[in-house]
Amino acid sequence: MPFEMYSVKAKPDGFEISFTMPVDKASAENLNSYEISSFIYKYHPVYGSPPTNTEKVAIKGVKVSADGKTVRIVADGPLRRYYIHHLNLNGIRAADTYYSLVHSSAYYTLNNIPTGEKLKVSELKGTRTGEKQASANVKSTMDLVSPDGKNQPGATAAASASSAMAKVPTYEEVKPLLQRNTCLACHAADKRVVGPSYQDVAKRKYSDEKIVDLIYNPKPENWPDYATPMAAMPQVPKDEALKIAAWINSLAK
Repeated sequence: MPFEMYSVKAKPDGFEISFTMPVDKASAENLNSYEISSFIYKYHPVYGSPPTNTEKVAIKGVKVSADGKTVRIVADGPLRRYYIHHLNLNGIRAADTYYSLVHSSAYYTLNNIPTGEKLKVSELKGTRTGEKQASANVKSTMDLVSPDGKNQPGATAAASASSAMAKVPTYEEVKPLLQRNTCLACHAADKRVVGPSYQDVAKRKYSDEKIVDLIYNPKPENWPDYATPMAAMPQVPKDEALKIAAWINSLAK
């Protein structure tokens, strides 16, 4: 079972999201785990329009269900009817594995704002801890800010990134990251699958930073012999992407 958003429902004061498995409560109650914005398109006879009138939606707080499988997000202000709402849950993690969501974005066109009872402020939780939320059971491969805020971002994060690039990880160290981020569904170390082998990627002699950029912003035109274009993978944590990139480049011969 992948860790995914199962459903997104509009509420009078925000959105209710259910998941395929329980969420890590600390990450779910960290308001930095969420980003919501709303926008609309220009409607005219010529097809196509860039998003316009984009605004960030402030979040007042959240309520996590007892079983951890539902999160109610309450906006700090009225929602905009007829607007498309982009919900990014990049900071949410699974309760036991601390996996990130396979797909962290959802788009909801709010044609109507539901009627009904709004959540009381006393029911809401919400902190803003660092740039990423960590949990007490984070494995050593996770290099994130701790829930108590003692491990601050900035110099520590930069040092971690440098360390990740300096030390080339082994396949045994990288394999859990490849599995967690679903990389092995399309790629193998030494043979073509849906996408090119990691050895073929290494032959391109990209820098580690370039490979990370291609994970987040794939360029299918770089691989015209492959029919299935790679999807963008913005949910892969930066430190994990750097380790994967360093390992890929170690395969160059």
